[in-house]
This record gives sequence, C-alpha cells and structure tokens, in this order.
Amino acid sequence: NFRSDIMGQYELAKKKAIEYMARIQSRVAITTDMWTSDNQKRGYMAITAHFIDESWSLRNILMRY
Repeated sequence: NFRSDIMGQYELAKKKAIEYMARIQSRVAITTDMWTSDNQKRGYMAITAHFIDESWSLRNILMRY
C-alpha cells in the first residue's frame, strides 16, 4: 500500500530527527506556520524545528504537517 509506505518512511525519518536533536548540544526553536487553501477552504499548519548543528550550520526539520 502506497500510503502505508509513505507513513512508514515518515515515522522512520521523524525518529531519526528526534534522536539526532537529542544528541546535539544546541537549543532547538520550534515555530509554526498556518495557512488556508483558497480553493479547498481547508486550514493547514506546519511545525518546524530550527537549530545550529555541530558544524555551525542552521538546520530546519519539518516535524509535523
């Protein structure tokens, strides 16, 4: 099933991201972005984690959509 394959990949990537962020010595900022689709009249929200990695690069990980 295509949907279960995608959800399985999402759960694996989410687990790896959480484990990675637990190991780093950086603080994590969480932001949200909300918008409404014009043609569907549906609302959406994304939750993103922002942090500086060990090589001093700004990283962003989409945590939830």
